[in-house]
Amino acid sequence: CAGVCTAMIPRAGLPFWRTFTAPFGRGRQPAVARQLVNEAGFEVGVTMSPEEADRLGLKPFGDGGAANESTPKRPKLYTHGPCASPAAAQFVVPCLGFEDAHEAERRRLAREALRRMRDNGFVVLESLLPQEWVRKLEAEAQSFLSLPQPGLIPQPLRAGRTEGHLSFTAPWASDWLLKNELVLEVIAGYMNNNLAAGRTQEEQQWSLVQWLTSGAHLEWFELCGPKPGQLLETPPPGCSDVGTQDETGPFFGRISLIHTPPGAEPQKHHRDINFPGPAAQVTAQVALTPLEANNGPLAYVPGSHRMLTPGFEVVANPPLGSVVLYDSFCEHRGIEHHGHRDRYAMYYEFETRGVFSGYTATHFGPESESHMQAFRGFVDPELRAWVGRNVSLE
Repeated sequence: CAGVCTAMIPRAGLPFWRTFTAPFGRGRQPAVARQLVNEAGFEVGVTMSPEEADRLGLKPFGDGGAANESTPKRPKLYTHGPCASPAAAQFVVPCLGFEDAHEAERRRLAREALRRMRDNGFVVLESLLPQEWVRKLEAEAQSFLSLPQPGLIPQPLRAGRTEGHLSFTAPWASDWLLKNELVLEVIAGYMNNNLAAGRTQEEQQWSLVQWLTSGAHLEWFELCGPKPGQLLETPPPGCSDVGTQDETGPFFGRISLIHTPPGAEPQKHHRDINFPGPAAQVTAQVALTPLEANNGPLAYVPGSHRMLTPGFEVVANPPLGSVVLYDSFCEHRGIEHHGHRDRYAMYYEFETRGVFSGYTATHFGPESESHMQAFRGFVDPELRAWVGRNVSLE
């Protein structure tokens, strides 16, 4: 989560990255930190030895920690399973048979999914992908994260999770998995925030103040295009370099696997990005292990992408083959894993140019950038076709 802590912990002998926004560990004495700030004003990582980072008590990149006594306790609504609540149906769009549906029905489902995404900051696309095809990916994920992959290095994630960048190989580089028409259409219609493109952190911050005081409506971002200049032409380290200076809207960002072991603690509520606000980065979650009420699924605070506080959270535990889209500015967390099986999920992101996530191109190892670029080249032509179609309809 950008703004919480940023660090990189490769295997022995490789660079070790930290920023100094992370809290010091209990009993640790703070030391003078070597703080680096990129050209846009965001704090980025520095190189140090594992011993020095441990002495400073710094946490790994993305490790905002587990929930504690100060974490807000919100009632939970479950979308599926024995604990399912009828009230959670408003966050779910049934998509079984989408690929075989008539054109009019596919467009209706896309409009419905887009409406719920705008209202809530997330939407559950129930049974969108072939369940049996997804089921086969769990063993592939387990093998991928447990065996060394050339040039790719898994990283620790908050509250005991592990994240690793996927390689551009089968079965991950598959049309059915990454180029689903409904997903791309919703992404193209939803992501209209180009504030990060060419702007500093301070400029983005003041723009968000204007957005909040104007009513926090998503349509507000359509008035703010990229800002010409060096930051737009060459986004600095930690800021997304998707697309070009002449293009707006969403592009494919990066793709990863996350492993949640049994006994993993619940995460703190967090946003994956703070700037430039909503509709600038969206994550797609494809669970590869069947989700249950207590095996670490994600819980979302509906409307929090528009700064609403409904007082409850929605646990998305749909059947295998479902896709959950969520705005990275929407407050969420992984809940506790009380089950007995490892849980695996695939995540891939869409983002606009300049968004600061804290990730560098080689965060997941020296070869992760080439795989990331290959995935972008694979998905972007279809995604940008939907962006162009969406613009032509406005």
